[in-house]
Amino acid sequence: MDQIKTAPKAMGILLFLLLLNILNMVDRTLITSFGTAIINDLGLSDSQFGMLTGPIFVFFYSIMGLFMGALADRVHRPRLIATGLVLWSLLTAVSGVAKNFVQIGIARLFIGVGESAMAPAAISMIADMFPKAKRGTATGIYYLGVPLGAGGAFVVAGVLGPMIGWRNCFIVLGALGIVLALVLLLLKDPERGGMEQQDVEVDSDQQDSLLGGNWKNIVSDVLAVVKSIPALFWTMVGAIFLHVPLGAGQFAIVWLERERGFGIGEISATYGLIYIVFGTLGTFLGGILSDWYQARFRGGRVRFLAYLMLCITPLLITFRFISPSSALFYVGMAAGMFSVSSFYGPAFSTVQDLTPVRLRGVMTGLLLVACNLLGLGIGALMTGVLSDVFSVYSVFEPLTKALLTADIIAVGAPISFIIASIYLEKLKAKA
Repeated sequence: MDQIKTAPKAMGILLFLLLLNILNMVDRTLITSFGTAIINDLGLSDSQFGMLTGPIFVFFYSIMGLFMGALADRVHRPRLIATGLVLWSLLTAVSGVAKNFVQIGIARLFIGVGESAMAPAAISMIADMFPKAKRGTATGIYYLGVPLGAGGAFVVAGVLGPMIGWRNCFIVLGALGIVLALVLLLLKDPERGGMEQQDVEVDSDQQDSLLGGNWKNIVSDVLAVVKSIPALFWTMVGAIFLHVPLGAGQFAIVWLERERGFGIGEISATYGLIYIVFGTLGTFLGGILSDWYQARFRGGRVRFLAYLMLCITPLLITFRFISPSSALFYVGMAAGMFSVSSFYGPAFSTVQDLTPVRLRGVMTGLLLVACNLLGLGIGALMTGVLSDVFSVYSVFEPLTKALLTADIIAVGAPISFIIASIYLEKLKAKA
């Protein structure tokens, strides 16, 4: 069998998708990076801030992500992303003029609807531009947008925040997104299933359903695939556990400023730079090393991911108790960013590998529902509520205890990935 080659212009399109993902994450994380200022300006409680960064945003982001995934399997994907980009950019600008919890909450809700178009369409495009052996690396490159964008949001807060304020930062970001949406109209949609012609035989019925299909059967098809492939199910369970501390991380700057002695805005730029460096390393190396591991060892990419997380977990737990005056404090911070960021390449490429071509977009949407609604949403809301409850009962450093709860729950992630790797080996044995 001849080795299949990467699609023409694939790297250029991938880099532009990376740029859009960076913008997506700056947009999503800017509210977190200005957390203390927004809480004080709008008079929010920790529970309300947890609602803004958790359920209010991720509910429609997640539910619409499933719908957008189905659309991504049927419509022109660059145009779908452009539509979402215009919507979320407009509402980001609106967030900058919000006067209370209700106004910014409504804006955040519809920002989630717009951003939900990005990942399903982009991930399925990547699967159609790169052969299976390179998908972990390609997906990892795309998800460099998470640390670069999230870290960039904290740098924006630390550098531009004191100059123009949090409201103007939101308005400028919204304007930039509308400009980039115009470029998407020039992109050609990659051939669906084009990278499967030599790697995997795609039957004629599957090819015919790539752009069509009965919408009424989508949910039953997806559930049937998840049920019949335990490795896929357990990979998604691990992703949920991993996103609980990601949701809790919406309080990172608030925690550093409130319970670790940093002044407002003092740590934001440093935090952002650490996120950019170690988050980028985690995302990039997670994709490359998981491809390398899968080619040489049993258990696939998810087993590599499990081993990596088990090694780093002790640093994540002790990080909550170390003084900021110690270098180990920043080592723990960097380790957490590296660990979380290493997830994207291995996990998303594993889901793509295990999913039929015709369902890749909607399966990515389902994974986002699981990660964000059950993981990130619960993590953010749980942390805010626990912090308020602990405060009522005069618990020492209530936000620290709330964040630590989320860190402990995340131990379920490597356990789930190990189970997924066991089923993955059984699946290979049957092939």
